[in-house]
Amino acid sequence: MKVRAHPIVRGALALSGLLLIVLGLLWSSVVLGAEGSGLRLEHLVRASPVELGTVAVVSVPLLVVGVVRVARAALFGVNCTGTEVRVHKVMWTRRVPIGRITEIRRTWTGKFDLRWESAEGWPRRTRVPAFSLPLTTGWLVRQWLEPYNDQCVAALREWIEQERSIGSGADPHP
Repeated sequence: MKVRAHPIVRGALALSGLLLIVLGLLWSSVVLGAEGSGLRLEHLVRASPVELGTVAVVSVPLLVVGVVRVARAALFGVNCTGTEVRVHKVMWTRRVPIGRITEIRRTWTGKFDLRWESAEGWPRRTRVPAFSLPLTTGWLVRQWLEPYNDQCVAALREWIEQERSIGSGADPHP
C-alpha cells in the first residue's frame, strides 16, 4: 500500500526545491561575475580559489538540497510492504518493522507520530511529516488538507492492524 501526501504538499515541496536550485545558481553567477552572460564552464575555470570556495560552501549545498527535495517530492508519504512501513520524509526514509509498531497517534500539536519499539524494547517514535500540519497552517489550507490526511492515516491504521492480525495467525475478517 502506498499513501502519499496531498498533491498540494508534494507540489510545495518540489517548488521549494526548485527555489533552492535557482538560489544556488544565482549565487554562483553573482560570485563568478556571470550575471549578464549566463553561467558557463569558463566562469569556473577562470575563477579564483576564493570564488570557487565561496561557490562550494554556499551554492553546492543549496543545489544538492534542492535536487533532493525535488526528487523526493514524489515519494513523500508512507509505503507499506509485507514486513515494514517506510516513512518517506523530506531528506531520508525510516523503515519500521510491522511487528514493532504499537500505534499511530496524533500529538497535541496536531502532528502524526508512528509509535514503535526498538529491538531492545525501548519506545520510539517517527514523525509522519506527510500527514502532519504545522500549527501555523491557515484555516483555508487546513480545510483542504486535514480531511485527506485523516483519511490517509485511517487507511494506514487499518492496514497495520490487518497485517498484524495476519502475522499473529488471527483471522483479519471474523
